[in-house]
Amino acid sequence: MFLLNSLNSVLILICYILNNYYHPLFSTISFLTFIFPILVLINISFFVYWSIKLDLKVIFPFVIIIFLFYNSFSFFRMGDKKKSELNGFQIMSFNARLFNHYKWIENDSIPFATEKFFKKNIPDVLSIQEYHGDYQYLLNNYKNKYIYFSGDNVGQSIHTNNQIINKGLVEFNSSVNNAIFIDIIQKKDTLRIYNAHFESFKVDMQDLKADLISLKSVISKMKKTYLSQNEQSKMLLDHISKSPYKIILTVDLNNTEYSFVYKQIGNILKDAFDLKGIGFGSTYDFKFMPIRIDYIFISKSLSAKKFKIFDQKISDHMPISAFIDI
Repeated sequence: MFLLNSLNSVLILICYILNNYYHPLFSTISFLTFIFPILVLINISFFVYWSIKLDLKVIFPFVIIIFLFYNSFSFFRMGDKKKSELNGFQIMSFNARLFNHYKWIENDSIPFATEKFFKKNIPDVLSIQEYHGDYQYLLNNYKNKYIYFSGDNVGQSIHTNNQIINKGLVEFNSSVNNAIFIDIIQKKDTLRIYNAHFESFKVDMQDLKADLISLKSVISKMKKTYLSQNEQSKMLLDHISKSPYKIILTVDLNNTEYSFVYKQIGNILKDAFDLKGIGFGSTYDFKFMPIRIDYIFISKSLSAKKFKIFDQKISDHMPISAFIDI
Protein backbone atom coordinates (compact mmCIF):
# COMPACT_ATOMS: atom_id res chain seq x y z
CA MET A 1 0.00 0.00 0.00
CA PHE A 2 2.83 2.40 0.81
CA LEU A 3 4.51 1.56 -2.49
CA LEU A 4 1.29 2.40 -4.35
CA ASN A 5 0.97 5.59 -2.31
CA SER A 6 4.52 6.56 -3.25
CA LEU A 7 3.91 5.84 -6.94
CA ASN A 8 0.75 7.96 -6.90
CA SER A 9 2.65 10.82 -5.26
CA VAL A 10 5.33 10.64 -7.94
CA LEU A 11 2.68 10.81 -10.68
CA ILE A 12 1.13 13.88 -9.05
CA LEU A 13 4.52 15.59 -8.97
CA ILE A 14 5.03 14.69 -12.64
CA CYS A 15 1.69 16.37 -13.41
CA TYR A 16 2.97 19.47 -11.63
CA ILE A 17 6.06 19.46 -13.85
CA LEU A 18 3.96 18.95 -16.99
CA ASN A 19 1.76 21.88 -15.97
CA ASN A 20 4.64 24.27 -15.42
CA TYR A 21 7.37 23.24 -17.83
CA TYR A 22 7.61 22.33 -21.50
CA HIS A 23 10.01 19.94 -23.17
CA PRO A 24 9.54 17.74 -26.27
CA LEU A 25 10.59 14.72 -24.20
CA PHE A 26 7.46 15.21 -22.06
CA SER A 27 5.24 14.49 -25.07
CA THR A 28 4.92 10.75 -24.39
CA ILE A 29 3.66 11.29 -20.82
CA SER A 30 1.59 14.44 -21.38
CA PHE A 31 -1.62 12.36 -21.07
CA LEU A 32 -1.06 12.20 -17.30
CA THR A 33 -2.56 15.68 -16.89
CA PHE A 34 -5.90 14.24 -18.05
CA ILE A 35 -6.01 11.83 -15.10
CA PHE A 36 -4.75 14.35 -12.55
CA PRO A 37 -8.13 14.57 -10.72
CA ILE A 38 -8.14 10.77 -10.32
CA LEU A 39 -4.61 10.87 -8.89
CA VAL A 40 -5.71 13.53 -6.38
CA LEU A 41 -8.71 11.43 -5.30
CA ILE A 42 -6.42 8.42 -4.84
CA ASN A 43 -4.11 10.56 -2.71
CA ILE A 44 -7.05 11.65 -0.53
CA SER A 45 -8.06 7.99 -0.19
CA PHE A 46 -4.58 7.13 1.04
CA PHE A 47 -4.78 9.99 3.52
CA VAL A 48 -8.02 8.57 4.92
CA TYR A 49 -6.61 5.03 4.91
CA TRP A 50 -3.46 5.89 6.88
CA SER A 51 -5.46 8.13 9.25
CA ILE A 52 -7.83 5.26 10.14
CA LYS A 53 -4.86 2.99 10.76
CA LEU A 54 -3.21 5.71 12.89
CA ASP A 55 -0.09 5.18 10.83
CA LEU A 56 2.62 7.84 10.51
CA LYS A 57 2.66 7.21 6.76
CA VAL A 58 -0.32 9.60 6.69
CA ILE A 59 2.33 12.33 6.51
CA PHE A 60 3.06 11.53 2.85
CA PRO A 61 -0.43 12.07 1.37
CA PHE A 62 -0.88 14.99 3.76
CA VAL A 63 2.24 16.68 2.37
CA ILE A 64 0.85 16.22 -1.16
CA ILE A 65 -2.46 17.79 -0.11
CA ILE A 66 -0.62 20.80 1.34
CA PHE A 67 1.54 21.02 -1.78
CA LEU A 68 -1.52 21.04 -4.06
CA PHE A 69 -3.28 23.61 -1.90
CA TYR A 70 -0.22 25.87 -1.88
CA ASN A 71 0.04 25.65 -5.68
CA SER A 72 -3.70 26.37 -6.16
CA PHE A 73 -4.55 23.06 -7.81
CA SER A 74 -8.29 22.51 -7.75
CA PHE A 75 -10.75 20.50 -9.82
CA PHE A 76 -13.92 21.60 -8.01
CA ARG A 77 -15.00 25.16 -7.33
CA MET A 78 -17.53 26.14 -4.71
CA GLY A 79 -18.48 29.38 -6.50
CA ASP A 80 -20.21 32.40 -5.02
CA LYS A 81 -22.75 31.83 -2.25
CA LYS A 82 -24.91 34.65 -3.62
CA LYS A 83 -26.78 33.86 -6.82
CA SER A 84 -26.17 36.58 -9.38
CA GLU A 85 -28.40 37.30 -12.35
CA LEU A 86 -27.35 36.38 -15.88
CA ASN A 87 -26.66 39.92 -17.05
CA GLY A 88 -23.79 41.86 -18.56
CA PHE A 89 -22.06 41.40 -21.90
CA GLN A 90 -22.62 37.72 -22.71
CA ILE A 91 -20.22 35.72 -24.83
CA MET A 92 -20.89 32.08 -25.64
CA SER A 93 -18.48 29.44 -26.91
CA PHE A 94 -19.67 26.17 -28.40
CA ASN A 95 -18.05 23.32 -30.32
CA ALA A 96 -21.06 22.36 -32.46
CA ARG A 97 -19.44 19.23 -33.90
CA LEU A 98 -20.68 20.27 -37.35
CA PHE A 99 -24.26 20.36 -36.01
CA ASN A 100 -24.28 16.55 -36.13
CA HIS A 101 -23.96 16.67 -39.93
CA TYR A 102 -22.47 13.16 -40.04
CA LYS A 103 -24.96 11.68 -37.53
CA TRP A 104 -22.45 10.97 -34.76
CA ILE A 105 -25.38 11.34 -32.38
CA GLU A 106 -28.28 9.08 -33.34
CA ASN A 107 -30.81 11.87 -33.27
CA ASP A 108 -32.09 13.56 -36.44
CA SER A 109 -33.47 16.53 -34.49
CA ILE A 110 -30.07 17.89 -33.34
CA PRO A 111 -30.15 20.88 -35.76
CA PHE A 112 -33.71 21.71 -34.65
CA ALA A 113 -32.75 21.42 -30.97
CA THR A 114 -29.68 23.60 -31.60
CA GLU A 115 -31.76 26.26 -33.33
CA LYS A 116 -34.23 26.22 -30.44
CA PHE A 117 -31.37 26.62 -27.96
CA PHE A 118 -29.87 29.55 -29.91
CA LYS A 119 -33.23 31.33 -30.06
CA LYS A 120 -33.74 30.90 -26.32
CA ASN A 121 -30.20 32.01 -25.47
CA ILE A 122 -29.02 34.92 -27.62
CA PRO A 123 -25.57 36.04 -26.41
CA ASP A 124 -24.01 39.28 -27.59
CA VAL A 125 -21.29 37.22 -29.25
CA LEU A 126 -21.44 33.55 -30.22
CA SER A 127 -18.24 31.68 -31.12
CA ILE A 128 -18.61 28.31 -32.80
CA GLN A 129 -15.88 25.75 -33.31
CA GLU A 130 -16.49 22.99 -35.87
CA TYR A 131 -18.99 25.13 -37.78
CA HIS A 132 -20.68 23.71 -40.90
CA GLY A 133 -21.85 26.04 -43.64
CA ASP A 134 -25.04 24.09 -44.38
CA TYR A 135 -26.53 25.27 -41.07
CA GLN A 136 -26.26 29.05 -41.34
CA TYR A 137 -30.07 29.20 -41.01
CA LEU A 138 -29.69 28.21 -37.35
CA LEU A 139 -28.09 31.60 -36.68
CA ASN A 140 -30.50 34.01 -38.36
CA ASN A 141 -30.77 35.97 -35.09
CA TYR A 142 -27.44 37.63 -35.89
CA LYS A 143 -26.87 40.43 -38.39
CA ASN A 144 -23.08 40.22 -38.49
CA LYS A 145 -20.68 37.30 -38.70
CA TYR A 146 -17.19 36.19 -39.61
CA ILE A 147 -16.86 32.66 -40.95
CA TYR A 148 -13.60 31.03 -42.00
CA PHE A 149 -13.64 27.66 -43.73
CA SER A 150 -10.47 25.62 -43.31
CA GLY A 151 -11.96 22.52 -44.91
CA ASP A 152 -14.85 21.46 -47.12
CA ASN A 153 -17.57 23.85 -45.88
CA VAL A 154 -16.18 23.35 -42.36
CA GLY A 155 -14.45 25.84 -40.08
CA GLN A 156 -15.06 28.38 -37.34
CA SER A 157 -17.40 31.31 -36.96
CA ILE A 158 -18.19 34.29 -34.75
CA HIS A 159 -21.70 35.81 -34.76
CA THR A 160 -22.85 39.11 -33.26
CA ASN A 161 -25.28 41.99 -33.63
CA ASN A 162 -22.55 44.44 -32.66
CA GLN A 163 -20.73 46.40 -35.33
CA ILE A 164 -17.66 44.54 -36.62
CA ILE A 165 -14.90 47.01 -37.51
CA ASN A 166 -12.15 44.50 -38.24
CA LYS A 167 -11.61 40.77 -38.59
CA GLY A 168 -8.76 38.41 -39.26
CA LEU A 169 -7.13 34.99 -39.06
CA VAL A 170 -4.31 33.45 -37.04
CA GLU A 171 -3.09 30.50 -39.09
CA PHE A 172 -1.42 27.60 -37.31
CA ASN A 173 1.46 25.90 -39.15
CA SER A 174 0.77 22.56 -40.85
CA SER A 175 -2.71 22.24 -39.36
CA VAL A 176 -6.36 22.71 -40.31
CA ASN A 177 -6.82 24.24 -36.86
CA ASN A 178 -6.62 28.00 -36.45
CA ALA A 179 -7.92 31.05 -34.62
CA ILE A 180 -10.11 33.82 -36.01
CA PHE A 181 -10.90 37.20 -34.47
CA ILE A 182 -13.21 40.19 -34.79
CA ASP A 183 -13.03 43.69 -33.33
CA ILE A 184 -16.39 45.03 -32.18
CA ILE A 185 -17.77 48.18 -30.61
CA GLN A 186 -19.37 47.75 -27.20
CA LYS A 187 -20.41 50.75 -25.10
CA LYS A 188 -18.01 53.08 -26.92
CA ASP A 189 -15.20 50.63 -26.22
CA THR A 190 -13.51 48.26 -28.67
CA LEU A 191 -13.10 44.58 -27.88
CA ARG A 192 -11.17 41.92 -29.74
CA ILE A 193 -12.89 38.53 -29.70
CA TYR A 194 -10.87 35.44 -30.60
CA ASN A 195 -12.28 32.04 -31.46
CA ALA A 196 -9.62 29.31 -31.42
CA HIS A 197 -9.60 25.55 -31.91
CA PHE A 198 -6.45 23.68 -30.90
CA GLU A 199 -5.14 20.36 -32.19
CA SER A 200 -7.04 17.29 -30.94
CA PHE A 201 -5.42 14.15 -29.49
CA LYS A 202 -7.73 12.09 -31.73
CA VAL A 203 -7.81 9.20 -29.25
CA ASP A 204 -11.08 7.28 -29.05
CA MET A 205 -11.13 5.70 -25.59
CA GLN A 206 -13.90 3.27 -26.53
CA ASP A 207 -11.90 1.82 -29.43
CA LEU A 208 -8.65 1.34 -27.50
CA LYS A 209 -7.25 -2.17 -27.39
CA ALA A 210 -4.76 -3.66 -24.94
CA ASP A 211 -2.03 -4.40 -27.49
CA LEU A 212 1.33 -2.99 -28.52
CA ILE A 213 0.11 -1.57 -31.83
CA SER A 214 -2.65 0.45 -30.12
CA LEU A 215 -0.19 1.66 -27.47
CA LYS A 216 2.30 2.88 -30.10
CA SER A 217 -0.51 4.62 -31.99
CA VAL A 218 -1.71 6.45 -28.87
CA ILE A 219 1.83 7.52 -27.92
CA SER A 220 2.43 8.80 -31.45
CA LYS A 221 -0.79 10.85 -31.39
CA MET A 222 0.02 12.20 -27.93
CA LYS A 223 3.48 13.31 -29.04
CA LYS A 224 2.23 15.03 -32.20
CA THR A 225 -0.58 16.85 -30.39
CA TYR A 226 1.62 17.92 -27.45
CA LEU A 227 4.12 19.53 -29.84
CA SER A 228 1.39 21.07 -32.05
CA GLN A 229 -0.57 22.59 -29.17
CA ASN A 230 2.54 24.22 -27.76
CA GLU A 231 3.33 25.81 -31.12
CA GLN A 232 -0.28 26.91 -31.58
CA SER A 233 -0.43 28.56 -28.16
CA LYS A 234 2.79 30.47 -28.91
CA MET A 235 1.41 31.77 -32.20
CA LEU A 236 -1.92 32.78 -30.68
CA LEU A 237 -0.37 34.47 -27.64
CA ASP A 238 2.07 36.34 -29.88
CA HIS A 239 -0.89 37.68 -31.87
CA ILE A 240 -2.80 38.55 -28.69
CA SER A 241 0.19 40.45 -27.29
CA LYS A 242 -0.01 42.84 -30.26
CA SER A 243 -3.70 43.64 -29.85
CA PRO A 244 -4.46 47.30 -29.08
CA TYR A 245 -7.78 46.28 -27.48
CA LYS A 246 -9.06 44.29 -24.51
CA ILE A 247 -9.25 40.58 -25.22
CA ILE A 248 -11.89 37.87 -24.90
CA LEU A 249 -10.66 34.45 -26.02
CA THR A 250 -13.09 31.60 -26.62
CA VAL A 251 -11.26 28.35 -27.24
CA ASP A 252 -11.64 24.61 -27.53
CA LEU A 253 -8.20 23.90 -26.12
CA ASN A 254 -8.50 20.11 -26.41
CA ASN A 255 -6.58 19.95 -23.17
CA THR A 256 -7.23 20.30 -19.46
CA GLU A 257 -6.55 23.10 -17.02
CA TYR A 258 -3.57 21.09 -15.75
CA SER A 259 -1.74 21.27 -19.09
CA PHE A 260 1.18 23.49 -20.04
CA VAL A 261 -0.73 25.24 -22.85
CA TYR A 262 -3.50 26.20 -20.42
CA LYS A 263 -0.92 27.56 -17.97
CA GLN A 264 0.70 29.68 -20.69
CA ILE A 265 -2.62 31.27 -21.66
CA GLY A 266 -3.59 31.63 -17.99
CA ASN A 267 -0.42 33.63 -17.34
CA ILE A 268 -1.63 36.28 -19.80
CA LEU A 269 -5.43 36.14 -19.47
CA LYS A 270 -7.96 35.25 -16.75
CA ASP A 271 -10.08 32.09 -16.92
CA ALA A 272 -13.73 33.16 -16.54
CA PHE A 273 -14.65 29.81 -14.99
CA ASP A 274 -11.97 30.24 -12.34
CA LEU A 275 -13.50 33.61 -11.52
CA LYS A 276 -17.20 32.73 -11.43
CA GLY A 277 -17.61 29.03 -12.21
CA ILE A 278 -19.19 26.40 -9.96
CA GLY A 279 -18.54 22.67 -9.65
CA PHE A 280 -16.27 20.53 -11.83
CA GLY A 281 -16.83 22.67 -14.91
CA SER A 282 -17.14 19.68 -17.21
CA THR A 283 -17.62 20.79 -20.81
CA TYR A 284 -16.97 17.54 -22.71
CA ASP A 285 -18.95 14.30 -22.85
CA PHE A 286 -16.32 11.99 -21.33
CA LYS A 287 -17.89 9.04 -19.54
CA PHE A 288 -14.99 8.24 -17.24
CA MET A 289 -14.76 11.55 -15.32
CA PRO A 290 -15.61 15.27 -15.57
CA ILE A 291 -13.30 16.99 -18.04
CA ARG A 292 -12.98 20.67 -18.96
CA ILE A 293 -11.41 21.50 -22.33
CA ASP A 294 -13.53 24.51 -23.43
CA TYR A 295 -12.67 27.93 -22.03
CA ILE A 296 -13.42 31.62 -22.08
CA PHE A 297 -10.43 33.80 -21.14
CA ILE A 298 -10.59 37.55 -20.62
CA SER A 299 -8.09 40.39 -20.27
CA LYS A 300 -6.98 41.11 -16.74
CA SER A 301 -8.58 44.55 -17.00
CA LEU A 302 -12.01 42.93 -17.49
CA SER A 303 -14.14 41.21 -14.82
CA ALA A 304 -16.59 38.32 -15.01
CA LYS A 305 -20.00 38.60 -13.36
CA LYS A 306 -21.19 35.04 -14.01
CA PHE A 307 -20.16 31.83 -15.78
CA LYS A 308 -22.64 29.25 -17.00
CA ILE A 309 -22.37 25.78 -18.55
CA PHE A 310 -25.51 24.75 -20.43
CA ASP A 311 -26.55 21.12 -19.97
CA GLN A 312 -27.48 20.50 -23.61
CA LYS A 313 -27.12 17.18 -25.47
CA ILE A 314 -26.65 18.75 -28.91
CA SER A 315 -22.95 17.96 -29.32
CA ASP A 316 -20.16 16.13 -27.51
CA HIS A 317 -19.34 19.55 -26.00
CA MET A 318 -21.44 21.76 -23.75
CA PRO A 319 -22.11 25.42 -24.66
CA ILE A 320 -20.50 27.78 -22.15
CA SER A 321 -21.17 31.47 -21.44
CA ALA A 322 -19.37 34.20 -19.58
CA PHE A 323 -21.13 37.39 -18.55
CA ILE A 324 -18.59 40.18 -18.65
CA ASP A 325 -18.61 43.62 -17.05
CA ILE A 326 -17.41 45.92 -19.82
